[in-house]
Amino acid sequence: AVHTSILTLKEGFEGQMTENSIEIGIIGGDTAGFTEGKQQPLFRKLTPSEVRDYLANTA
Repeated sequence: AVHTSILTLKEGFEGQMTENSIEIGIIGGDTAGFTEGKQQPLFRKLTPSEVRDYLANTA
């Protein structure tokens, strides 16, 4: 899904896409607490090094 997101961003992105020019957030399978007995999905932003790795794999 991250790969597809980056390819979509590249279609309309002007300039060079780097780990410092984009931010990507993901919702993982891990959980972060409970609300009324239901687990909540964990949202986190990818680190710049993770974004750099994804960018390298989509080049």
